[in-house]
Amino acid sequence: MKSIEPARLQADDHLTNKIRDFWVRNVNAERIYGRTVSAHQRGADRYFEELEQQRFRSHRHLMAWIEAMHPGRSVLEVGCGVGLDTFALAAHGLQVTAIDLTEVGVATAKSRFDRSRMSGDFAVADACHLPFEDNRFDYVYSFGVLHHVADTAQSIRQILRVLRPGGEARVMLYHRRSLNEVVHRLTRIPFEEKAELCPVVRRFTRAEARRLFSDYSEVHVHADYLYGEGYGALFRMTPLWLYMPLSRLMGWHLMIRAIK
Repeated sequence: MKSIEPARLQADDHLTNKIRDFWVRNVNAERIYGRTVSAHQRGADRYFEELEQQRFRSHRHLMAWIEAMHPGRSVLEVGCGVGLDTFALAAHGLQVTAIDLTEVGVATAKSRFDRSRMSGDFAVADACHLPFEDNRFDYVYSFGVLHHVADTAQSIRQILRVLRPGGEARVMLYHRRSLNEVVHRLTRIPFEEKAELCPVVRRFTRAEARRLFSDYSEVHVHADYLYGEGYGALFRMTPLWLYMPLSRLMGWHLMIRAIK
């Protein structure tokens, strides 16, 4: 490839359709830089097991992020994909509502909940136009999604609207001042799918992320996730004593906790 996705992109009338089409072709979590994670049929038990093993092995910080939320409270997940995090949220005891832009994501996630007799509500919906009343949820959770939507700032305003007073947004956005950004700029390999440019892959500095959440009463931002299994042996061989501080310095994930 001769280019990577721009860090900043203006929305247009057709962008949401382009985003939806990309994620239908490239179902989230099923591939890592051209490698298929599971050979099992989509929605099968082994399919979910193998996708979860990969996700939580690579995303070492993710379960702690979920488990810090209080069981029994309501949570909206924006951009659930095939529902890996959704299932973890429900297993942690949260009352889950989840949306995704794609029908394939919602159908796959819902089928697992139904088969497992887990409680959860699902809908196909756009993060920029959440179909919920004001002050509805205790939490809104969105991990690695809002940098892909047509209008990131609008989606964050929508999250603020549907949160209850004192409610908490837990959002991950990509970090522009990261090692991963440098590597992709040097190699010219696209961020999400090795052979195809994703329509939207915005990246933000810490200061830009705080500005996006400036209407919230309290905002906390830190970086994590230096790199994952897409880096092969380098990921496996990097000792935690080095990986963890480097992640906080120049990690790819900006972990944002914002209080309404």
